[in-house]
Formats: sequence, structure tokens, C-alpha cells
Amino acid sequence: MNPLLNKAAAYCAAAEHCRSEVQTKLLQWGASASQTGDILDQLEDQGFISESRYCAAFVNDKIRFQGWGKEKIRMALKQKRLPTSLIEEAIDAFPQEEYEEQMHSIIARKAATLSDTDPYLRQAKLARFLASRGFSYSDAADAISSILNL
Repeated sequence: MNPLLNKAAAYCAAAEHCRSEVQTKLLQWGASASQTGDILDQLEDQGFISESRYCAAFVNDKIRFQGWGKEKIRMALKQKRLPTSLIEEAIDAFPQEEYEEQMHSIIARKAATLSDTDPYLRQAKLARFLASRGFSYSDAADAISSILNL
């Protein structure tokens, strides 16, 4: 068996990886372009790589553990050259109630650190913060107004 295939299989078995990540690793390890394509196809056939499974795991981890919004996740997955249909499917599969709870929790923690007394200034700072985390303005506006009682 090909030693690069074994190494790539072990890499994929340790954590979820998408095709582009494994391709980058294989090239770093000295595989040729043709070898890389063959190895990636074998890994997909054997179930080591699944882009739909990767998208679902990525969305889950980024929302639950890093507090990212859907827009930031969408952009990160597009940078990994994943199909838009898989990205949207994974984002839509995440429970909306849990997403909103995460967003409310993030807003509440950030609001507690703000010392401004002007409610509009607080609202603007929270909106910018949520935008930097990848939350859409429409989602953020509703959550901010409920947190600040506007």
C-alpha cells in the first residue's frame, strides 16, 4: 500500500478534513498532482473524506464552541472550496433555536463588559461586535433589542 495513502488516512482518521485540506497536506508531503488526485479519490471511496460530513462538523463546532455566526461560517467554508449547496445544507441543518440561544449568550456577555450608558451607543457597539462574529444584521438587531429592552 502507498505510504502517502496510509499517512493521509491516518490524518483523516484523527479529525474531519475536507478535500482541499488533505490535498494541501499531500502536496506538503511531496506527492505529485496525479498522486494527490488518486489518493483523494481513494480516501473518499473508503469514507475517510466526506465533504457533507465535514461541513456539518464545521458548522456545529464554530457555532457551539467559537460563537461564530452563519455569515462567517459561510465565508470560511467557501474559502475551503466547498460546494455552496453543501454549505447551505449544513447551515440549515443546525437548530435555529440553539443558534439564537448562542447569539443571545454572546450578546449578554459582551453587553456586561460595556460601560457606556447611552443605549444607542451600546446598541451600535453590540451590532459591530456581532457583525465581526459573522451574525447578519437582521438576526443581530432583534437579539440586541431584546437584550437591551429597546
